[in-house]
Amino acid sequence: MYNVITSSSFEKDLDNITDYFINSLNSKNAATNLLDCTEEIISHISEIPYMYPVYHDKDIAERGYHYSVIGNFLLFYAINEINKTVVLSRLLYGRRNIPEII
Repeated sequence: MYNVITSSSFEKDLDNITDYFINSLNSKNAATNLLDCTEEIISHISEIPYMYPVYHDKDIAERGYHYSVIGNFLLFYAINEINKTVVLSRLLYGRRNIPEII
């Protein structure tokens, strides 16, 4: 099992998304569902981090970022094989210009 580390960017992304769901969309259920799905994906990543592919953009792939789809969002993470850790880097809306952000 790999240790999971969350970056401050990932935490900020998750906070902003849940805040948007709750305060702008008035959908606490959507926020809860996102959190539940994210927790489940993180559990999978900690057990088998290579189960999700490297992102298809060449520059992002060269930096070793894998990703998982969570609804309309993409969870980006990097694997450190030496330390047996996974760093959760970002959680971004899938229709954004991902290469420009990461």
